[in-house]
Amino acid sequence: MKAETKYKGSVRFSAIGDALGWVTEFEKSPNSIHAKFGVERVEQFVDWKKNVGGRFYGFVDHIKAGSYSDDTQLMLAVARSIRKGGSVDHEYFSKVELPNWLHYARGGGRTVKIAAEKIARKSATWYSNFFTFKVSGETYDYKRSGANGAAMRVLPIALANLGNIEKIKEETFCNSIITHGHPRAILGAILYGFAINQILVYRPENFGWENFLTQLGQDLPSKLSLNYKARPEISDWLKEWNRNGAQQFEDLYDDTLLECQSQLRVVFQSIKQNLSVRETLTKIGCFDPATKGSGIATVAAGIYLAARFNGKPQIAIVEAVNSLGSDTDSIAAFAGGLLGALHGHNAIPEKWRSVQDLDYLDIVSEKLLAISEDSSEADLIYPKSDFRSVNELPDDNLAIDQEVDFSPLGPGKIQFIDRQNTPTKGKYNLLLGINLRSGQSILVSKLFDEKPGSRQRHDENRLSELLAVADNTLKPKSLKEFKSFFQKEKHISEDLLKILLRILKNNE
Repeated sequence: MKAETKYKGSVRFSAIGDALGWVTEFEKSPNSIHAKFGVERVEQFVDWKKNVGGRFYGFVDHIKAGSYSDDTQLMLAVARSIRKGGSVDHEYFSKVELPNWLHYARGGGRTVKIAAEKIARKSATWYSNFFTFKVSGETYDYKRSGANGAAMRVLPIALANLGNIEKIKEETFCNSIITHGHPRAILGAILYGFAINQILVYRPENFGWENFLTQLGQDLPSKLSLNYKARPEISDWLKEWNRNGAQQFEDLYDDTLLECQSQLRVVFQSIKQNLSVRETLTKIGCFDPATKGSGIATVAAGIYLAARFNGKPQIAIVEAVNSLGSDTDSIAAFAGGLLGALHGHNAIPEKWRSVQDLDYLDIVSEKLLAISEDSSEADLIYPKSDFRSVNELPDDNLAIDQEVDFSPLGPGKIQFIDRQNTPTKGKYNLLLGINLRSGQSILVSKLFDEKPGSRQRHDENRLSELLAVADNTLKPKSLKEFKSFFQKEKHISEDLLKILLRILKNNE
């Protein structure tokens, strides 16, 4: 099997797992799944909606079937940060990709979002983003952030550095500490990178789960040792981490390393004893509120599903997606990334080939392969254009089909505009669906104050958008009748305009 097939398979399957698992991430039971989607188990992409932004300033995100979440968004951000030779430009990722991701984030976790806000401080660097924050009166510390927000984005580091576990380990450590300070997050990310590096070299017909797991766990303390801590940035980070602390990072790291080994033993024994998926994920800690989002637990779950269902990647992903109560999107993405690296993109069924931005995922895969083969010349970065920037929007006066620029992703065209009033009177959310020239698509949101006369102006803008879409979709006679109707009607509800716009877009 060609390496390109495996690379595309890994990136595609990871995004597919994310897109499917995002749907079920907060569902409690098969009954709630059935009530929303008419099925007992989610096995294919569905249109769905999600309340975003909190009680006071939120909006409804109408999510198109196959859309991916923050797991894939940040994975792509890391891919764009990798330079020739496989090194990650951590300064670029932390100061450019991560803060700007907040403008188009979908489904992002609390820790990663706060880290993205904090890294924008002038005093913060990629190796000194220490912070605390409060939620409901409880203080959370960066040094105790052990969730999987680092692991979910590091697939490109492993792909770009195939065969070089020392480089994978060091670059993954450095990228992880930008957002997470606990070894559980860091080791989970490194373990996933090691697993990807290992499974890529297997032919599917020669894969054996016992050998795979044994090799992965062999000499783990040695393989995961901090033999790069003399690097100046890491040395500075360790000094700050250990300052005024009762426990040293190195000691906590060693303790957490034992947890890694223990989890891999659970995975091995569970497959050996033919335990159910539910039993195994419970043993790993995927349903315990204290550990369900842990970097180690979720990566171990992905490794387990990939090893157990190594010849049936569809089943592995569907099992992850429907393990309700766990971190379904991340586990499914981990399992998908591993099995895609084993089987390649040809194993993807037709029903999953409509995942968001498929062509762009392939472009990224090809770039990572070229870096691993030392044949890459250009970066995945688009230069800034002269079009209006939508990173910061001082006012709301944009139109459908308008060319805009979003740094650092480059130029694109507005595909749809939505405005939703917030529960708090006097404010509304502006939502911009943008297709970028690179092939990626994003949803940018911005909160605005409602101003006198602005609602009438927005209705007029929406009508203009509707007529612009009608020009491209309706036949001349129908278009004439359509325009005639709107010339006669003086008051048209925004809800009606939204519905008509959606109907026309679905007919494109």
